[in-house]
Amino acid sequence: MPTVASPVRTTIVNAAFLQEVKESNFVLWEVLNDLRELARSKDFSNVAIHKFVSQLASLRDGIGVQFSLEETYGFFEGVPRFAAIAMGNAKHARDQHRELYLHLHEICERAEEAQYRGTIARDLPIFLGAFEGFDDAFRAHEQLEAELIRTGLGLSRFGGG
Repeated sequence: MPTVASPVRTTIVNAAFLQEVKESNFVLWEVLNDLRELARSKDFSNVAIHKFVSQLASLRDGIGVQFSLEETYGFFEGVPRFAAIAMGNAKHARDQHRELYLHLHEICERAEEAQYRGTIARDLPIFLGAFEGFDDAFRAHEQLEAELIRTGLGLSRFGGG
């Protein structure tokens, strides 16, 4: 009886396009750096609080666009497994986009509601901590994608990076 093998589908990275998408979004990285500085400063003035909430919303919107572009141009689904050498983490990296976006969206919604209700100054340390937790997860995600890019470009084989 003949055996019919069906190829296993997987996700691979289009490393050049993924890197291009990351390098071209200057506004996102500026907003992220502004938020990191605000979180480190522990400034609880009304101006700083307003800027923090505003920048959270900008980051949420920017990350939504960034992840959409990364998924459109940087990842491919349904490629036979044999073509995806050393890309086992590509699906995991792509799936993290949804988790990270939803995490940030929740922080942003809660901060905007607290600002509307007038409790933002009291609750700011909670939101700063939540942002720092998100930022840690986002940094780990970016490291994973950087490794996928290096692998996709063949740099990891030579110890380059």
